[in-house]
Amino acid sequence: MSPYYAAARLWLDAIIDPLDTRTWISMGIEAASQAPATREFNMGVLQT
Repeated sequence: MSPYYAAARLWLDAIIDPLDTRTWISMGIEAASQAPATREFNMGVLQT
């Protein structure tokens, strides 16, 4: 499947250049590190 096909149907947020992958990942990590933890993490039921 072409990423352009998926983007045309709004299944994707963006199509990034593979050379920019590191930049996008670092922006995501930075955004996640600034998000407040509002409650304690609960694993729930883990099925393997």
